[in-house]
Amino acid sequence: MPGGVGIQVPNPIKDPADLAKRIPDVTAMTPNYVSEHLGHVIKSVELIKTKMANEGMTQPLIGFSAAPWTLLFYMVGGSSKKNNDIGVKWLTDHPDDSRRLLDVLTKIIIEYMSAQVEAGANMLQLFEAMGMMIDEANFDQFAMPCLKEIATELKSRFPDVPLMVFSRGASFANEALSKLGYDVVTIDGSVDRSTARATVGGRTGLQGNYDPRELIDDGSKSVETVRATARELLEELGPQRLVANLGEGLGGKESPELVNAFVDAIHEESEALIKAV
Repeated sequence: MPGGVGIQVPNPIKDPADLAKRIPDVTAMTPNYVSEHLGHVIKSVELIKTKMANEGMTQPLIGFSAAPWTLLFYMVGGSSKKNNDIGVKWLTDHPDDSRRLLDVLTKIIIEYMSAQVEAGANMLQLFEAMGMMIDEANFDQFAMPCLKEIATELKSRFPDVPLMVFSRGASFANEALSKLGYDVVTIDGSVDRSTARATVGGRTGLQGNYDPRELIDDGSKSVETVRATARELLEELGPQRLVANLGEGLGGKESPELVNAFVDAIHEESEALIKAV
């Protein structure tokens, strides 16, 4: 992906006729399809786990997939920077075809994430990266049923594998997501920490939502400021049932020293807070 232009998908789907011609039926979304088309990812998981074992590393390996709405958004729009209205336009102009595509994507995601677990992934994250590009009504009608089906099926197959979900830019969905069977709901930087726990109601843990701008060395940030803001995160969200993480991805301008300081601070400050209880 070239820097500054976002994700680009060549030859996006033009219309329902193009969809029918290019996208297989949902019945084709099998483990064999994953092996044929995404086998390089599964092989990578296996190689990573082998390398970790050889080096005595015990950290959990997180499997990953984008979620159905996000994939539809890119498949019909072709870009994360342009044509941002096309995804919702597809939902409203072609609801039946949109559901067919979402059904196909839901099924392949289930098989793809299952294959990652079978290859050694210890936990899974489902990432609705383009949640900010869909309104709440359409999210509930089109995206939420897919997220529910994925959670239900993956937890039935792998009940002991933690399952995380992140609806980026669509925090209105977090309460409903916490009721679908996911173990962790990831929160972005827009979420008010003072209400985050009440929103998920004890049904799930939380992941997030540290501001990555705190890790950019602009002259005002330091190891000390990172430690202070990391402790603030832990105090506001609580150190238990929390995956302390960023509310957005790293953008490339962050200082490696400050990123390392964040990791160290989380480990040390969370241990201190837990012991103090």
